[in-house]
Amino acid sequence: MADSIKHIARQLSESEDPHIRYKIMRSVYQRPAASRELSILRDEIAASPLVSTLLAEVRGGSIDLPVLARWRGAHWVLHVLADIGSAAGDSRLYPLANQVLAELLSSERTEPCSGIIEGHALHYLHFLELADERTNQLADRLIQWSVDWYPGKTSTSFAQALAALRGLHLHARCNDSPLAQTAAEQLAHSLLDCHLYCKPGTSDPLGTDFVSLHYPCYDSADVLFALKVMSETGYATDPRSSPAVQLLRSKQLADGTFPAERKHYRPGRSEKGDDSLVNWGGTHRARGNIFVTLDALGSLRAAGERF
Repeated sequence: MADSIKHIARQLSESEDPHIRYKIMRSVYQRPAASRELSILRDEIAASPLVSTLLAEVRGGSIDLPVLARWRGAHWVLHVLADIGSAAGDSRLYPLANQVLAELLSSERTEPCSGIIEGHALHYLHFLELADERTNQLADRLIQWSVDWYPGKTSTSFAQALAALRGLHLHARCNDSPLAQTAAEQLAHSLLDCHLYCKPGTSDPLGTDFVSLHYPCYDSADVLFALKVMSETGYATDPRSSPAVQLLRSKQLADGTFPAERKHYRPGRSEKGDDSLVNWGGTHRARGNIFVTLDALGSLRAAGERF
């Protein structure tokens, strides 16, 4: 299996697709985030057909859908753009960021703070370098939210905390915020105490969906997303994550790839909900999915795998 991993990683590093090369170079070969090599790849991603498809509904700088429309609204488009590594400071994205911030900070918004919504927004605003002074308001709101969070027995509870952790960690790093860093650390330790995928105080998984592999997770989470967040936030080698790492390894196929076992999207514009302009490879338990494979290889590398 180790030889298969090395082979697939080497093969993917030579892909013509810039987002594939970016993820391999960044997560598997651990090139510095600020390196010229990765900056060039991120620019190539921004100019790729994948990003053009994601931005296909932008008209006059904005998307004429509710900001949180699943999965074509501005919030989810920016979330996925950050996740695939698109370029920082892309001028096409500033109007979308304004759409999101205007919606989330509106005095007319009635929904309470959400670890998923505010957390993902905080992450992509910093990663794509779209943040301004309004981003601090999202961070303050999320820090206060985190005080009251505790690990529940549902996957939604963990999805909330993982998205919040991801956003707060990056905010702390970009803004040198001790409060955000403390909040992120507390969330990380609470999740790790549950081995990232178990109900509190037990070894029972949160549910079948959480231990199945997906891409993208959007407003949900799974064991792979949990490990990816631990990789990004510096907790990948914590011994408490070992059961999750072993679970991920058990899903690897003989050729070194990983399958998408379930999905949360519907390709195209069915208008039935959960529509995605991008087909992220569908599901097949016996066939590798490139998007899942990239995140899985990166997570295993961060956990100490050598290939």
